[in-house]
Amino acid sequence: MPEFISSPTFLIVAAILGILLLMGFLKGGIRLIIWVVILAGILMGLGFLTQGDLRDWIEKLIKIVA
Repeated sequence: MPEFISSPTFLIVAAILGILLLMGFLKGGIRLIIWVVILAGILMGLGFLTQGDLRDWIEKLIKIVA
């Protein structure tokens, strides 16, 4: 089995699948960011959200993620 895992064919197939999986995650992440931006724009336009609230929310999000 270790010979199979280190074979060039297996490594090429694994790399292609890994790249496709990463592209799927990035595509989903970009869609999520676009929806958040659209929602924030609508809320700011309607007056439910101010720029200060948005800045505070982003700062808290960065602290949680980092």
